[in-house]
Amino acid sequence: MRLNWKKLINGVYLVKEKSNRVNILNSLVIQNNGLTNSLLIDANYPFDAIDELYSRIKTSKMLIFSHGHLDHTAHAFYHQEKFYTPLFCPIQEMDYLTNLDKLMERVGFNKLNLKEQYSMMIKQYIKFQECKYVNSFIPGKDNFDCASFLIESIHIPGHSPGHTAFKISSKNNKARKILYVADIGSHPYYGDLNSDIFQYRKSIDKLEKLYLNDDYILVPAHGNFYNEKDENFFNRIREKIDKNKEKVINSLSKEKPQSLRELIDQRIITPQERIFEPIKELYYLWDGGMIHQHLLELINENRVKKIEKKDFFSHEYILKHII
Repeated sequence: MRLNWKKLINGVYLVKEKSNRVNILNSLVIQNNGLTNSLLIDANYPFDAIDELYSRIKTSKMLIFSHGHLDHTAHAFYHQEKFYTPLFCPIQEMDYLTNLDKLMERVGFNKLNLKEQYSMMIKQYIKFQECKYVNSFIPGKDNFDCASFLIESIHIPGHSPGHTAFKISSKNNKARKILYVADIGSHPYYGDLNSDIFQYRKSIDKLEKLYLNDDYILVPAHGNFYNEKDENFFNRIREKIDKNKEKVINSLSKEKPQSLRELIDQRIITPQERIFEPIKELYYLWDGGMIHQHLLELINENRVKKIEKKDFFSHEYILKHII
């Protein structure tokens, strides 16, 4: 068995791959009329685990994605082609699944001349293929309905433009509600060129207010889920973001400007020992984008000055002398 099933409430299961693989997901299976024809959220697994999933649910009414990043969507095509499952993705990112070049352009791999390395990684290691067609929904406006549950979408941009959380409520009884917060979790990421740290922080505030004012089972897309109220969950995310910001500040100087490339090469976000050679260059986006977001914050706070150079990596930054 490749999958572990955990019942959250009657009719809703957290299904997770039994693996030490990086970025395994807490996906949700929501019963429609019994387990057959269930709704799925972020059900991205290796191919044999997807086969195992359908051996139990038989068919799926739809597979809903919280956003378009490939750790959530890479094998969407397999659901579509083998099991004829309708796919739904936030409208802001639906073309990530159908057009690889658009994904690489909008996320930033093309702009930073990392297209070749990223294409190699997703085809050789992730086994991504483009989908033929994907349905869209508008986060915060469009909801999903099934026999026993209402799934409300909540727009939480910042991680990505269409990033979406889901509130899952039972229609038939007083079962606890579930708040699926997608990639607002223990390893905050905001490094794509269309990420936005200002929106990310607002999305944390938005979810925290919702969570603290009602009784929810809290489910992030990665890591642990929380059956009991964890009032510090969102503060821990803020602390990790602020720790990254502090690393950027401590790496800057008031005397000597440093380029973004020089800051990335200090490995202040991802330690050197966690970076593997085949995808080493991609950290110039993943880490570089996060450092850049904090530099934007610091410029906005009038703590850092940007010195324009020829391109994204060569722009220089220096701490201001605050009087």
